[in-house]
Amino acid sequence: MRKLWIAAVAAVVVAFSAVGIAYAVNTYDVDIASGGPGNKVGSAAKPLAAFLNFGYEVGDTNNNRPSVINRYFIAAEGIKYFPKARPTCTFAQSDESPKYNKKCKAAIVGNGTIANAFGAATDPTAKAGCDVKLTLINISDGPGVTKKRGGMTIRIDTDPPACPLSIHGALAAPIFDVKIEGVPSSELRFQVPDNLVHPAPGVDNSVIDVTSHVLRKKGKVKVNGKTRTVGFASVVGRKGKTRTVRVTFVDETGHKATATTTYPK
Repeated sequence: MRKLWIAAVAAVVVAFSAVGIAYAVNTYDVDIASGGPGNKVGSAAKPLAAFLNFGYEVGDTNNNRPSVINRYFIAAEGIKYFPKARPTCTFAQSDESPKYNKKCKAAIVGNGTIANAFGAATDPTAKAGCDVKLTLINISDGPGVTKKRGGMTIRIDTDPPACPLSIHGALAAPIFDVKIEGVPSSELRFQVPDNLVHPAPGVDNSVIDVTSHVLRKKGKVKVNGKTRTVGFASVVGRKGKTRTVRVTFVDETGHKATATTTYPK
């Protein structure tokens, strides 16, 4: 199957090949940020079940295909994840092909889409498209995932004609405790494997647009010794009248860039 993928990608790359490219740099924009419950703040002692919508765009100062990003750090101010409040499945079950294991259905906590552009690494003007559906799944294990913090699977699925390739698999996104504006928050950190950022020899695949929705899924957990109903995502505080959503992008050279926005507007 992988040989067929490589052949399909190579055919598209040849069709888009060109020369004479000027130097450019990536641009980053967190263009979607919203959530609930309304304007309620929540607190660490009394978290309130929430939902979160976020998205970002990656571009290039010459309007070409941006350079490859292979690591991401994503967090929203005062949004904490409570993975023990919801059912889980294993990372291996979420990574099954062509569809995740049925045991993961109850563990779904979100969804979204990813738009990609790919082409010859030497030709950033080449921007063949590959659109992917994503599913966020609460997992009990996986690379970097601990029982204490938990994590998500970012499940990606696509087939022709949305993409020249058939792709069905998962990335592990461990949850880490951070602070944004001094407020306790949860951050997802994940790395994109080499076979996705370089689906064939000499080919770069760049994410250009992502939209994600973390759903309002409730459950019960212990908070400061008391059993409370919380959401997988819950609000636990806020510094001011808005929340900051922060995405950090790391390219293959290790260069970091961070983009932020706030909501409500």
